[in-house]
Amino acid sequence: MEDLSILFGRPQRAPDADDRFELEVLAAEELGIESFAIPLDLVVDGDAERALKRLPRASGRTWLYRGWMLNEEEYTALYEAIGERGEELVVDPESFAEATYAPNYLPLLGTRTAPARWTESESIREAWEVAQELGPPPWIVKDHVKSAKEAWHRACFVPGGADFEDFAAICERLVELRGDRFERGFVVKKYLELATLPGWTPEQRRVTDEHRLVFWSGHLVAHAPYYDVETELEMPSRFADIGTILTSPFFTADVARLADGGHTILEINDGGCSTWPEQMDPRDIYRAMLR
Repeated sequence: MEDLSILFGRPQRAPDADDRFELEVLAAEELGIESFAIPLDLVVDGDAERALKRLPRASGRTWLYRGWMLNEEEYTALYEAIGERGEELVVDPESFAEATYAPNYLPLLGTRTAPARWTESESIREAWEVAQELGPPPWIVKDHVKSAKEAWHRACFVPGGADFEDFAAICERLVELRGDRFERGFVVKKYLELATLPGWTPEQRRVTDEHRLVFWSGHLVAHAPYYDVETELEMPSRFADIGTILTSPFFTADVARLADGGHTILEINDGGCSTWPEQMDPRDIYRAMLR
């Protein structure tokens, strides 16, 4: 896609000091891809048109969004504002929602992911009731988009033997941590024991053998360990067909090796909102896009 331009979206006062897109800006420059940045605060506040005022004059560009996570309504507003300029985003709002919201993509994955149930509200009692269909815990709990695995033992992992009070405490903490970014309802997944590697994560759990896969136009174009550890993804071609399961032209899939053998798909994410692992070279992704 020779006419591709990159639209980087970042809050004006991001909570981390490091610009997570710095390497991508340099990669785009090296490959001759023009890129521009917009303040995401305006998009989140409902003024996507104003957020685009800093962009150069419209010239029929096709934009690839790379930025902090947006919800469906915010992304749709950005998409429409780009369209009003006579330009377009690569990923349409329907494809964005398909790869972002778990109730959209989980049915497409079938048995390649853990059994799951979800609610369309913040009712913890309802979440507990649908979770019973999975059998007894352990479970993983998240909202429709994101977990709070940084608080693994307090707001994500429901241990074996947990009762309703234990479950409710974890759900309440999840809602608290997600705040006004809590998305739509609860997703409860059956916990699968994953293969582990030497080392510990910041939330004091063993590093699991996870990999992030990037799909562009239905093709697997890049992959790397999710954590910055020494591990190889065996036979990545076995996951190539994931690119045809979703309609989105740009998304990521996180896969993990199971403790008892085989692999599972942990989750799908929109490509524009996904972060790249430490060992992933953005030039590999952008070269694939140019081809």
